[in-house]
Amino acid sequence: MKRPVLPCLALILLMLITPVYASVELEAVIGQDIDVTLDFRNMNSTLYEALKGELQSDETKILDIIRVNLEERNLTNVEHRWEPADFDDTGKAITVRFQLSGSDLITFTFSEEAARRTYHVRTDWRKLELGITDDFSLNFTEYFGTPLSEWNFENETHPTYYYNYTHTAAFDPVCYFILPTEATDVRVEGETIIFELPQISLGEALLNSPFLILGAVIVAVLISSLYRTIRKSQESKEGLPAG
Repeated sequence: MKRPVLPCLALILLMLITPVYASVELEAVIGQDIDVTLDFRNMNSTLYEALKGELQSDETKILDIIRVNLEERNLTNVEHRWEPADFDDTGKAITVRFQLSGSDLITFTFSEEAARRTYHVRTDWRKLELGITDDFSLNFTEYFGTPLSEWNFENETHPTYYYNYTHTAAFDPVCYFILPTEATDVRVEGETIIFELPQISLGEALLNSPFLILGAVIVAVLISSLYRTIRKSQESKEGLPAG
């Protein structure tokens, strides 16, 4: 007996038009450290309120999950910095930001001859199960586990590796690794992004250093103190009252 055709077609069509109820964007901007932004968009009210409530009661939960994942990979020389999450009640969107740094994730070497710095940046920290609530879990290992060598690459404004996972009806996950504009010789070895940057000159290092401002303040104070001492000495010799 043949199965009815129309009900089967209706079921397939229903599966195809199942709406996406959350888009998840992971953006990692690479520099001296890794600035990570995790955006949750297009959520329904139920999911938004549940996720908001969980993050308000335990604001570092996502970072704690990532930290445990790093420790399980024996990546312990990693520093973390967390920023409070942003909640958009009107647009039903949540933005989470944090920073990762440390020699287990980012290393660089100098080439005096070429006046270049070569960076090695590990990206396998992205592979984890992010269970935020009982009903909301993101399998980043599944979404972004494709080898980096198979990711898309563009270099319009910044050299960027990106991957949009399209095999799920419930989520729309996309991940970006964004490199500095000046990065050259960009390449991938396994789960590590390698690139080169120009060597910072001593003058640039001084201009970007807070010690330059501190030094200027100290010099100004010393000059002012010396001026007052000289003035008082002159006034004392002339027999004038010190002012």
